[in-house]
Amino acid sequence: MATLTLTSVDVEGLADAEEMRHAMAAAHRALRTGSAVQPRPDALPVGVDGTADAPAVVPMSALSEELGLFAVKVLADAPRNRAAGLPAQRSTVVLFDATTAECVAIVDGRALTRIRTAAVTALATDVLVAPDARVVSLIGAGPLAAEHARSLRLVRGFEEVRVWSRSAARAEACARQLAAEGIPATAASTREAALDAADVVCTLTPAQEPFLSRSMLGDRVHVNAVGSPPRPMFSEVEADVFRDARVVVVDHPAVAVAESGNIRDAFVAGALDPTRLVPLGDAIDTAASAARGGLTIFNSVGLGIQDLYAAHVLCLRARAVGAGTMVAIRS
Repeated sequence: MATLTLTSVDVEGLADAEEMRHAMAAAHRALRTGSAVQPRPDALPVGVDGTADAPAVVPMSALSEELGLFAVKVLADAPRNRAAGLPAQRSTVVLFDATTAECVAIVDGRALTRIRTAAVTALATDVLVAPDARVVSLIGAGPLAAEHARSLRLVRGFEEVRVWSRSAARAEACARQLAAEGIPATAASTREAALDAADVVCTLTPAQEPFLSRSMLGDRVHVNAVGSPPRPMFSEVEADVFRDARVVVVDHPAVAVAESGNIRDAFVAGALDPTRLVPLGDAIDTAASAARGGLTIFNSVGLGIQDLYAAHVLCLRARAVGAGTMVAIRS
């Protein structure tokens, strides 16, 4: 048998943001209807020092009955890599036939994760944000921020994309890159300037301590809390933002409680009741008039089912155009 292998360069060439967003909607509807299985991942710590930024390996698995596939993504999360100029996360997604157990594909996770994460955020934004939203603020200026700008512009006609980072040079570089692509992006001089009168705020940082408080936000703003890695010691959003939110949507409640520092901190502070967490699969089938308005939050930690559906879409496209490499991994 032969297995399709896709590098991140392959993924970059194959991925279509609209198609990926529809795939993410299908993934979350499958969770809602029970035709997909999403176990809660358990991180495997590397070493026993117990520090917040110690390396960890996170096996992320999922099964889709409608696709007849299951997937395992192995995510190596090493925050200390940033200090050495290395990627903080590395991952590989392996796709299997659910009936025969045949290894269908092996996909490098770098580009896949970035693109499907932005697609999920765009999906949530489409559900929770009014059509007349005009200003989006990106807190963070890495590749994930640029990908979010591209995906979000497909669901809302943002007239202004503000980019802010602790590194002014990175914010300016990100804004220039987006502007060259025809996206109306500018680098904000301060975080406050980035947030002022924004309709949508996306936190896209690896912060260990929360920095976004209720006093920084208006009464009709949507927050996409995306940047924190899947470990509860990292958070970006203060508990008071969750306290005042009209609705808090998560990709999966059990996974969010286990892995999101934002969610767990809000629970500990008494600012958020677990019963208030709305799965994204439920939200996308709620009438828009009921989902939108006031302060809303989408808190994302990433799911194996998202990786599965993303890999499936990429494999279909690769086979259609003859991309990727077929490798015989078993005679």
